[in-house]
Amino acid sequence: MLKKLLSLFLILLISCGGGGGGDDSGGGTGPTDPAPVAIFSGSPVSGPVPLTVGFLSGSTNATTTAWDFDNDGSPDASGTSVSYTYNNTGTYSVSLTVTGTGGTDTTTKTNYITVNAVAPTAAFFGAPTSGTPELRVQFTNTSSQYTQSSWNFGDGTTSTDDSPIHTYTSAGSYDVSLSVTGEGGSNTANASAYVTLTDIATPAMILDSKYTDTSTGASVSLDVKVLGVTGLAAAQAKLIYDASAVTIGDVTAGDFLQGNTDPLFIVTKDESNGEVLIYTSSLSSDQPTSDGDGVIATVNFTVNGSTNTNINFDSADTIMLDVDGSNITVNGLENGYLILE
Repeated sequence: MLKKLLSLFLILLISCGGGGGGDDSGGGTGPTDPAPVAIFSGSPVSGPVPLTVGFLSGSTNATTTAWDFDNDGSPDASGTSVSYTYNNTGTYSVSLTVTGTGGTDTTTKTNYITVNAVAPTAAFFGAPTSGTPELRVQFTNTSSQYTQSSWNFGDGTTSTDDSPIHTYTSAGSYDVSLSVTGEGGSNTANASAYVTLTDIATPAMILDSKYTDTSTGASVSLDVKVLGVTGLAAAQAKLIYDASAVTIGDVTAGDFLQGNTDPLFIVTKDESNGEVLIYTSSLSSDQPTSDGDGVIATVNFTVNGSTNTNINFDSADTIMLDVDGSNITVNGLENGYLILE
């Protein structure tokens, strides 16, 4: 009986693996590294274009990061803390892929970033904004965030050019407006009485480069013109110049008072003080002409130096003669005039 019990006990030990010297290396599984988890946040997640967003990875068990800021499948940056600028409006999904010893993980936030369009701002300036007809004004568009422009010049005309040149033909005061349209909406800038034109007074000595002719070279002739002198019997002009730089030569009568009798024409020079006084009058019954435009006198002078030379017309603003070697051009007072005595 005791022998049977001992035999049964040995059988149980053998079947339970209790015997010594057994091999325990087969059939088991060792420990594994934890898998990475992709986690991130961005700020700000919405705003006007261009929008710069800072992104921060809070991923775990990750050794490398790959960011896709527009979810196009191509990585745009790496690192745990990065920034990205969105230069176009729209809604963007963002993906972060992280890799570690335990594998790879990707998280995508759909429509995470919203970039809004900026409303346009209309702004402009023009030059010159005052003068006499015909007045050409260069308008410059300084608006922002716009794609289309629409101008109203206040005289019944419009333009869709970006920075147009417009000619005003009649005296008056003109309101100017510019409307711009962009992705973010529209905006209008209004300028009341922005451009002002006055009729040329009669009679008037014209200093505008449109009406003042000059020759070129070291010896220069300058035509002093008048406008709107119908019915005028006499006119007087006074030229003041730098006698050290200019020598006045012949002064000859113009055509605006010529008629059936020769006009009286008197020229008084004071070369020591750099002055020329021109006086003309007429007994003609048929002059000036109906339009009254013409030349009161032609003044010849020689430039003695190579520096800028001033010639004043009485107390009016200066006409500057730019001396450049042998070439001389008149930079007239734009749209200016001087009432004759």
